[in-house]
Amino acid sequence: MSDILRELLHVSEKAASIARACRQQEALFQLLIEEKKEGEKNKKFAVDFKTLADVLVQEVIKQNMENKFPGLAKKIFGEESNEFTNDLGEKVILRLCPTEEETVELLSKVLNGNKVASEALAKVVHQDVAFTDPTLDSIEITIPQDILGIWVDPIDSTYQYIKGSADVKSNQGIFPSGLQCVTILIGVYDIQTGVPLMGVINQPFVSQDLNTLRWKGQCYWGLSYMETNIYSHQPSISKRNGSEPRSQLTKNTSSQAVFSVLLILKEP
Repeated sequence: MSDILRELLHVSEKAASIARACRQQEALFQLLIEEKKEGEKNKKFAVDFKTLADVLVQEVIKQNMENKFPGLAKKIFGEESNEFTNDLGEKVILRLCPTEEETVELLSKVLNGNKVASEALAKVVHQDVAFTDPTLDSIEITIPQDILGIWVDPIDSTYQYIKGSADVKSNQGIFPSGLQCVTILIGVYDIQTGVPLMGVINQPFVSQDLNTLRWKGQCYWGLSYMETNIYSHQPSISKRNGSEPRSQLTKNTSSQAVFSVLLILKEP
C-alpha cells in the first residue's frame, strides 16, 4: 500500500536526521569516534555508540510504523538487539519513549549518565521531519498488511560512517568511499513468499553546505506489486530543468530501476 511506503520514506528521513546529528553534534560525534580500550572490547556497550545509533534508528522506525499501522512492528526485523548492559551491570531495553524527557532518562541509563549526549540524541529523535512526494500522494495501491515483512539495515557502511571523509571526489557519479557511501536501507517483502514489494534507500550525506557544514540527503524508492511498478527517478543536477519527471509509473514488470531499489532487501 502506498501509504505504508509514504510512511517508510518519512521514517527513513527521521533516521537520516539521527545519523547526521551523530556526526554533526560534538557531544555525539566524540562518542561515535571514541576508540575502545583493549579491556573494553568484549563489553556489550561500554561504549559502542555506533551500535546505539543503529538500534535507535531501528526502534524509531519500528515505533513510528506501529503508531500508524498497529501490529506492523512485530514484523519489522533488523540486525541489532535493543538490549544493552551499562557499566553498573543494569540491563536496559532501548525504545522510543512517549516524551523527550523520558527518552533522555532512558538514554542516560545506557550512556552511563552522559546527560549532554542523551539530551542531544533525544531531541533529534523526537524532532519531526517533513517528507512529501507528489507521485505517491496521487496513487493508491492496496497491499494486504498481513502479508508484509520489513527488514531494516539502520546505518549501512559502518566504517565510512565513523571514519569517512567529506572530501572524497566521485568517479563518474560514484563515490568509492566517504560519507556519501552511507545509507539507510528498508526493504518490504511478502512474508509468505519472500518476494520484494517495496524498498527505500536514504542517503543522509549527499551534499554539504560549506558555510554551515550541514549535510543534505536524498531518497530512492520503489514499489512493485501485481502489474504496477513505481519508482523514484532523480536525474543528474545538470538535467534537473523541470523537463524530466521525478518518478515514473510503468506496467513493465522487468523494470531494472524498480528492482535495483527493491533488492536491498535481506530476509531475516
